[in-house]
Formats: sequence, C-alpha cells, structure tokens
Amino acid sequence: MGHSVESIEKEYLKIQKAVEFSLKRIRRGYGKERILRDLRRFNKKLRLKNPILNEEDIFEIARNRIKAREKFGKLAAKLFFDEDGLRYSTPPSVAEYRAKRLKTNSIADVSCGSGAQLIYFARESEKAIGVELDKKRAYLAKLNLMAMGEDAEIIVGDALSDEIARQIDAEIVFSDPSRPPQEKVRTLENLEPPPEKVIERYSKITSKIAFELPPQLPPERIPIEGEKEYTSLNFRLNRLALYCNELAECEVSAISIPSMERVTNETEEIQPEPNGIKDFLHEVDFTVIKAGLLPNLLGKLDLHADIVIDDGKRIVFSSNTRSSSSFVRDYRVEEICSFNFSEINDKLKKLGAGKITLRFSLPPSEYWNVRNKLESGLDGKEWFYLFRKCDGEEDKAIIATPLD
Repeated sequence: MGHSVESIEKEYLKIQKAVEFSLKRIRRGYGKERILRDLRRFNKKLRLKNPILNEEDIFEIARNRIKAREKFGKLAAKLFFDEDGLRYSTPPSVAEYRAKRLKTNSIADVSCGSGAQLIYFARESEKAIGVELDKKRAYLAKLNLMAMGEDAEIIVGDALSDEIARQIDAEIVFSDPSRPPQEKVRTLENLEPPPEKVIERYSKITSKIAFELPPQLPPERIPIEGEKEYTSLNFRLNRLALYCNELAECEVSAISIPSMERVTNETEEIQPEPNGIKDFLHEVDFTVIKAGLLPNLLGKLDLHADIVIDDGKRIVFSSNTRSSSSFVRDYRVEEICSFNFSEINDKLKKLGAGKITLRFSLPPSEYWNVRNKLESGLDGKEWFYLFRKCDGEEDKAIIATPLD
C-alpha cells in the first residue's frame, strides 16, 4: 500500500554534508573503500542514521553529481541522483518547458523517478503530486524538491494500483515511464508503467493525460492518439511527448529549445527535390526528420531547397538563401571538388585552412586517421567543414564555412 514519504527536513542538511564530504574525497582521487570507511566515521559524528540511504547510496549520489554537471550545470551541486535516476532525468530547460505547457491547478506525475520534472511541475502549477514505485528514488525526489525550494506530495507505491489511484485528484496526469537501457527496437510494450494501462487507470479521473516516450519512436509506431511532440535540445533530439485529448494541439510537432521555434504537421509543405549544389548548405536537425516534418519545415521557411546529402544520419539541403531557423545549421559553400584526399588538401591550403571538421558518416575508429590526412600540411588559421556527396560514379567533396 502506498504511503507518503516521512518528513526529512531534519535529515536534509546532514545528508547534504555527507554527500559533499564524499565528493571532496572522490575529487582527491581516493578509492571507494577508503571513502566509505571515512564516510561511516563522518556519519557517526553527524549522528546520521538514515533508514533509506546508506553509505553506498551517498557515495553513488556524490559520484553522480560530477556526471550531472553536463545535464544540470551548476544545479548539479545540490541535486540527488542514483545512476538510473540521472540517466533518465529530464534536463532543466526541457522540464521547465513541459511544466509551462502543462500548467494547471493540479498535476500528478505518476512515475516521477528522482523528481527532476516534478520540481518544475511544482513550480508552475498550484498543486503537484509525485508517485514513485521505488522507495529510495521517491526519497531522492523529496530531497531534490527541498534542494530547489519546491514542495509536492510524494506517494510511494504502484501508480496502477487501486490504493494509489484513489489518492490522485488531479486535472492532468503525466507519466514518464521507465524503459530498458538498451533495446534493438523501442516499443511501448516494454515501458513501465505501460502508457495504455495508465490511460485505462486514470481516464476515470481526467481525460488530460500526457507522456514522455522514447524519442526514437517515429509517429507511425505510436498507437495512442494525441499530439506527438519531438523536442530538440541544442540541435539534438532529446525528448518525445504525447499529449492526449484536449492537451493535443495537432497530430505531430517539433520544438527547438532554447529558441522555442515550433513546426507542426499543419504547416504548409514544400517538397524537396534532389538537385545541384548552390550557394548555401542547410543541415537539418534530426528531430525534424524523426518527426517526419521536413516538408513542413521547408514550407514554414518558404525555402525551396534541393537535397544534397541523405545518408541515413543527416540530411543536407542546398539553396541560394540562408534559412534563419533553429532547426537548421547554415554553411556557405566555398569549394566543390572530387572526393580525393590530395585534391581536397590542395583546396584547403588555397583557402588558408588550419583545421577541418568532418560532416559525413565514418566509423569512429577512422575519424582521426582521415582527418589527419586531410589536414596534412595545413598552416592557415581558418576552420572549415567538409561534407561528402555520394554522386553515382564520383563522390563530391563540399568545403563549407559555418554561419552563425
């Protein structure tokens, strides 16, 4: 039976000190066993006897604070994550956007994990409730709420059980289900709790239900009706949200964070065509490709562009105008030649190149070998980008300059 996590206000500062104690020793290069031994003595002085977190847990939290800097920046210094909690936690800018879109009087996050998204639900909505099956992770969620100065009710238990469902009174129900770390093909069936069961359980409470789903899923592999919103964070596919019933604004959309530029399936389309290389290259955010919204993006930008590269990992277009879109990276074409190392190297020398970045598919083990050959003898100051256009009998090299 679910129950509220016990009050931890008195323990919060002690746990924070224990984590910081461990973190200092990790940074000094001490081994795990020594840190755990020192931590036991330190906790005795603190009189820290926590029924949920032991020394191993505190050590893991400290280690994950170092890893969390990439996702959470300065906030990582005061947050609490275990390994899986950090891996699947929502980045702050995405969590903030999601909370603002779902802003309401009351919202329930029925698979809240360590609470990264719940923090922003609590900040934006009048009332927020978190449900988490794992007692330890629910405890971390409470710690994270306290660290960020927010408040939400945390319930420990199975969100699909009658006992928990009876405790939920919310206008919106949100679920970010856990998923296996690795799958050959992402499916809804392996998510926990399964989205269709969440809908079945909570549709009696509200029709406003939203999910976070694996972003690798294309729209056609999502059997639940609603808006499929693909989120790009700094030009990389990051999240996929599903908004059901009244929460949906269209069938498929993509949003770019931090710019908040948006494109939907309702935008007028312009179909691209394979053709020649013009003055500018446009590298398209993979988020738009995954969402199937490329023609809509071109229509939104009124960009009549020709396909230059489509190698399964990136799509690059060419036109005679710049794009001015967060979903597109623009490059000015400087030189075009045969994809021959010697010829490319000669062109780079004439352009005053010092360095290049390779923008074509290549096994990671070969990247630096190829780059070093192409950069051989370069003594200029300019930095160029090299694209490869597979063009029948003879591949083309496109040397380009990135534009802000």
